[in-house]
Amino acid sequence: MLLMILRLERSRQMQTVLRAFEARDRNLLEDNLWRVSFWSCASVLVMLCVALTSFPDKCVVCT
Repeated sequence: MLLMILRLERSRQMQTVLRAFEARDRNLLEDNLWRVSFWSCASVLVMLCVALTSFPDKCVVCT
């Protein structure tokens, strides 16, 4: 009986450790997702600016 209680306690400890790792990994993933999304949008904006300024004679915005 004591052995079973010890094994259950060890299982609870392992689950707690795994939950902590999961939470840390999830936070890291979310931070990386924000960073990648930000730089992707910045790259798209740079590409649009370059595309609009590359052909000034065909630009719809230019007068």
